[in-house]
Amino acid sequence: MKVEIHNLGVIEELEIDLKPLTVFIGRNGTGKTWTANTLASIFGKNGFDRYFKSYIDGKTKQKYPILDNAIEQFIQEGNVSIDLINFAEEYAEAYINDVAQSSPSLIKTFMSSERSDFKSRKISFNLATVKQEILENVKKYSLEKQIYFGSQGKEYLNILKEIDENNIYFNIICKGSFLKKIPIRLFKKLLLQEIFQILHSSFYSDVYIFPIQRTTFPTFPFSLEKESLEFENVNFDNFDETSDINLDVKIISERSDKPKNKKTSEPVQSLIEILANAYINITEEREEEIQKRPEIAIYAELAELLEKQILQGRIDFNDPGLENKIFFQPSEKIKLEITVASSLVQGLTPLVLCLRYLAEPGELLIIDEPEIHLHPSVQVAITEFLAMLVQAGLKVLIITHSPYILDHLSNLMKAAQYKDKESIKDKFYLERTEAFIPQEKVSVYLFEDGMAKNILNQEGRIDWDTFGDVSDDISHIFP
Repeated sequence: MKVEIHNLGVIEELEIDLKPLTVFIGRNGTGKTWTANTLASIFGKNGFDRYFKSYIDGKTKQKYPILDNAIEQFIQEGNVSIDLINFAEEYAEAYINDVAQSSPSLIKTFMSSERSDFKSRKISFNLATVKQEILENVKKYSLEKQIYFGSQGKEYLNILKEIDENNIYFNIICKGSFLKKIPIRLFKKLLLQEIFQILHSSFYSDVYIFPIQRTTFPTFPFSLEKESLEFENVNFDNFDETSDINLDVKIISERSDKPKNKKTSEPVQSLIEILANAYINITEEREEEIQKRPEIAIYAELAELLEKQILQGRIDFNDPGLENKIFFQPSEKIKLEITVASSLVQGLTPLVLCLRYLAEPGELLIIDEPEIHLHPSVQVAITEFLAMLVQAGLKVLIITHSPYILDHLSNLMKAAQYKDKESIKDKFYLERTEAFIPQEKVSVYLFEDGMAKNILNQEGRIDWDTFGDVSDDISHIFP
């Protein structure tokens, strides 16, 4: 997926090709993290929520006649089906570009910045290389939902999208003239939320951000409650055309007796939500998910691999009912609070918990400086691990200042070309052929002078002179 960005902070213009593994390098203050956060603000839940609200309020440039016609048909007949493949084929690129352009304040809010001005920024996406993948993701999406109206539960809206089917179906079950009582705005919200959600998640099914603050937050105790709610009955007596209805099935709330200060940036908020949601999604629930969807079992296995071969101990929460702390267990007899574990363990804890309890195929992980607090040997091992995540169906974007990561990434791409991969796996730190990643899945960009330059050549070599120049400088201080 190709992205063009203009006038974003220090960035004047750049064009990047987002691959399953995308790497940003460059000096400090060259726009790497801003670019990554901008992409997260568009592809993540924040981008979806803001666009959905803007569209409902009539504030977007893009319109979708197919959906307008579907709403009209439902109002007349009480049922409608929409061909999502045709819709995505025609509108996927227009949709994501409209998300990117619809709110100049989106990125400003996302990064919790009051002084930065993003009004002149321009972002555009070209989906030519990923259109087929997006259509396949739409087709694989499945959904079955009932939304009940009234107090007796006899009238409800049935929504159905089966896996490998093109169409989504909306069908109202009611008696008499009940259909005429449903406000048009309500059904418009229901239909658009499902359609936009399916299309939005076809790019990345979710986005997890691991900012540089990740070594700090696992050390904090936190208080959480989970409330699982069915859709509440809609009381039309209290409903008007401007009412905002919460359509979430599950509400996860964080409660505190302390007054709330200025909202944290979304990257930090994402990290907090990773820890909170991992705690909520207890082992038993994750195991049930794995039984229903065996393809996500690989992520729990990767979490265990990360613990055993890199952390050399197990990460988990304490027993339910106690204060919600994270513990590190380096041996059977030793169990340590995360506050006294090494910075290596603290920094990788969110990734372990995300993989064990949350990760699903097609999600995007954005990791700012994965090398933080890591010995060079561990930086090499984590490079192999990140490649394994990509090979297991996740998408990864990293921002790095580590020459070890770049050099070893070249090794992994070269290893992927070997026919007898088993014969060379012992040369690598994790000794896993799954870490051998094809070059076509990788892109590497150097940020400098307000632009981004592709530094991965056709032979698989990464030109990282930005680090080599410093080595040359210090080696020549004394003859």
